[in-house]
Amino acid sequence: MENKVLRVLNWGNTEEEKIANEAIARFNENNPDVEVKQTCVPVTSWSDFIQKWITMSTSGEAPDVINIGLEAVHMAVSNDLLMPLDEIVSGDQELSKVKEEYAPVLLDGFSVDDNLYGLPNGSQTMVMYYNKTMFDEAGLEYPKDGWTWDEFYEDAKKLTKSDGSVYGYGLSSSYFQLTPWWSTNSTALVDENQNPALNSKKMVESVEFLDKLVKEKVTPDPISSDVYTMFSSKQLAMVGAGRWVLNTWQDAGLTNADFDCVQWPVNEKEGSVFGGAAWCISKNTENKELSIELLKSLVSEETLKAVAAGGQQVPPTESLATDTEIMGTTPDNIEGIWKAVTVASPVAAPTYFGDLEQTTLRCMEEVFSGGKDVQQALDDAQKEVEEKAK
Repeated sequence: MENKVLRVLNWGNTEEEKIANEAIARFNENNPDVEVKQTCVPVTSWSDFIQKWITMSTSGEAPDVINIGLEAVHMAVSNDLLMPLDEIVSGDQELSKVKEEYAPVLLDGFSVDDNLYGLPNGSQTMVMYYNKTMFDEAGLEYPKDGWTWDEFYEDAKKLTKSDGSVYGYGLSSSYFQLTPWWSTNSTALVDENQNPALNSKKMVESVEFLDKLVKEKVTPDPISSDVYTMFSSKQLAMVGAGRWVLNTWQDAGLTNADFDCVQWPVNEKEGSVFGGAAWCISKNTENKELSIELLKSLVSEETLKAVAAGGQQVPPTESLATDTEIMGTTPDNIEGIWKAVTVASPVAAPTYFGDLEQTTLRCMEEVFSGGKDVQQALDDAQKEVEEKAK
């Protein structure tokens, strides 16, 4: 009898492809008569990834199980590509146990209209890192969770050296990295109905705050500066990032004595940003039960540990994300990264994500370069995105 075939569509690097292959091998131990074919592609844009998926589906090689980033969820659902997982998970003891361990916000991020479409395999978030020596030399107390935008601003000004050798903060103008400033001001680039909201009052307020940092030279140029290298070379007192910088910084010689992290400063509410990826099942799979079994292997603790071992991803469950054998012990407040996940908002990713991202980044560049004032730049960006979102 001919073997059954399951197709997996994955994305990432060769290490991530290898981790998926190891999970597939564990699945095959109990399902030796199933041939699993993995296609792993790089992602330059999520709309291109969705198109690759559609092309595979129309050419007779439709994937059964798919790994997608948070930015692709709404696009995939709008193209009717995903199977809702709620009944599958609730009817399976193993998957129900896995689901209970996830941070609720991560499950919300992979849900559309209260339907769950993916089980996360890793996440990213943002905390504020600070140089302890610079705070000590300036006679400043280390920041504590719950500190405010105003307190952050005052510290950043005091930590900035007039000769330009040290800036109080390094602002990254990247889409993901900007989001904590929106979420801690109770706003976002899209509203609750996924409509563009770039020029809302609170968005204007948020961008004006960041523009003040640029104009007062509390931060280097956010468009061209490599803020993460500048932090490791001790040219910045503070910078926002997630787990992904830690291995590089430790390789550069930073230790617990040099730096630590704290939750993002608050204007209206505690918050941060999260992104990440999740394993999903194709709505049109002809091998539903086998796809469910493969999904279990791809989100098993063994697989999640392997993903986290690379030092980039934050595991999506508290038990793993607070395990020092997995996360390490640098900085001292390493568990603050998991706390940030639990209070975070998803990176804005509507069906028109590509247009929203590009327009937002162009808008920020216009503001930070002095080409447009904040209100005009956001009004223009809102109009442009509204046209593209129709």
